[in-house]
Amino acid sequence: MLTHRNVTWMARAVAVDNPIFDTDEVLSFLPLCHIFERIFSVLAHVTHGYTVNFVGALDVFRKLNERLGFERIRVAYSGAAPIAPDVLAFFQAIGVNLIEGYGQTEGTGVTTLSPVGKVKFGTVGLPLPGVQVRIADDGEILVRSPAVFAGYFKDSRATAETVVDGWLHSGDVGELDANGYLRITDRKKDIIVTAGGKNITPQYIENKLKASIYINDAVVIGDRRKFLAALIMIDEDNVVKYAQDHKVQFSTYRDLTEAPEIVRLIQAEVDAVNATLSRVENVRKFTILPKKLYEEDGEVTPTMKVKRRAINDAFADLIEAMYR
Repeated sequence: MLTHRNVTWMARAVAVDNPIFDTDEVLSFLPLCHIFERIFSVLAHVTHGYTVNFVGALDVFRKLNERLGFERIRVAYSGAAPIAPDVLAFFQAIGVNLIEGYGQTEGTGVTTLSPVGKVKFGTVGLPLPGVQVRIADDGEILVRSPAVFAGYFKDSRATAETVVDGWLHSGDVGELDANGYLRITDRKKDIIVTAGGKNITPQYIENKLKASIYINDAVVIGDRRKFLAALIMIDEDNVVKYAQDHKVQFSTYRDLTEAPEIVRLIQAEVDAVNATLSRVENVRKFTILPKKLYEEDGEVTPTMKVKRRAINDAFADLIEAMYR
């Protein structure tokens, strides 16, 4: 439950260090149920009076360039899921001022944001003015601000577990550097402890895998296991193009994922990532998922985040096969 005070405070807070002008134009592309989208397409829009553009066609990039033009972007925000630092560096290099922020619905969407001109790659920025962030003894990120929510609807127990003495327990693990910039390392519940007792942050490895143009998403497995494995979701457009360019025969999506040429393609991408990791972090085996992931199947959230537990349950047989 987010109060009127939560949302009106956040609409003003996001513009303190990064000014918003009524001459700005915003591109709306996330689902409107997403708190970050709601902030910039509704709340800040009402507060500051800029123009919101809704894309009508799905073929987002060619027409986007034609109709809007990246050269008109003054600032672009990335959030909701981690983004590789080299992706941020690439957009900055081509003149798109893409900066990363961090937050969650329970904190009305934004906790930290990199000030314009002070982007620090590998971090999600500084706390907004009026937001306090501290790191608990176990590494969990705690947040206190006027934007912290009123509680979960009809669930006082969950509310009491999430907000303790006014501090929102984010469920994320992170670090604050000497200058106050926040770095996210993983979800607290997702940290893997291998059979050898090593603590592994899977998101770090998954983000490296997702930097490949052929990998749309990845779930790293290895809790209480002797080595790490991964379930890979291919980027259909790029993999199909690769298959067509290399005359790989397939008729269905499953055929595509099982083609030996595609398995070798993904193996090369995994090998490239492994070369940048310590031995204990190496992904020793992987399986390409034979189907697309859908919200209606309970595999992803409305904002297209992979549900790790649901994936582990749905594809348990594929996981066990990698460890046999």
